[in-house]
Amino acid sequence: MVGTGFAFRLSDESKPVFVTALHLLGTVNGLEKDLLPNELSESIDSTFLSDVFGATDGVKQIGMPYQPCDPEDENEAIEADVVAFDLVGRFKPEFLELSDETVQPGQRLWMVTAVFAGASPSQKCHAVKVSDVENGRIQYRFENERLSLKATDGAPLLFDSGLVAGMHQGGTADETQGVSGYGITSDALRRAIESMCLGRSSGEFER
Repeated sequence: MVGTGFAFRLSDESKPVFVTALHLLGTVNGLEKDLLPNELSESIDSTFLSDVFGATDGVKQIGMPYQPCDPEDENEAIEADVVAFDLVGRFKPEFLELSDETVQPGQRLWMVTAVFAGASPSQKCHAVKVSDVENGRIQYRFENERLSLKATDGAPLLFDSGLVAGMHQGGTADETQGVSGYGITSDALRRAIESMCLGRSSGEFER
């Protein structure tokens, strides 16, 4: 899988999760079909991550993906395009914090990840200007019109405060229109995670 993700807790008492875009587990990364949330445990044997900024060496294994608590909750993850993994193992990322602030059109946010081209590999934050917010979905334009969005799906979108405003899930580059992106708000992300059974151990998902 080629993409980005980040880790957080819903609350101080909840288990930490690693989240990314669900569509990355599908045809966009060479699979025969797009996997549904209830198919993940039967299709994934193991998951490994590496630090996008090289703060840790090599790759580290994490746990299995969480499933919806109820089959009817599957649509929540599908519509939000979110998958969450159990953060067991040696991978110890920095935890971000979800914001309760509402994203507004015209607001500046920051996509946080390394990019393949258009900016220095060491640059962590890439500014976007929100153009539209509706039903938990965000559309925005990047200030850097040369930015490559390769492997950025799943990256966090942050407010100036450093709190999570949402998740970047894709975008396009056009010679005349520049670089645009889209994603979901932190509220939509929170609802998707709350629909998953975080209380189950990762071993329950192994085949």
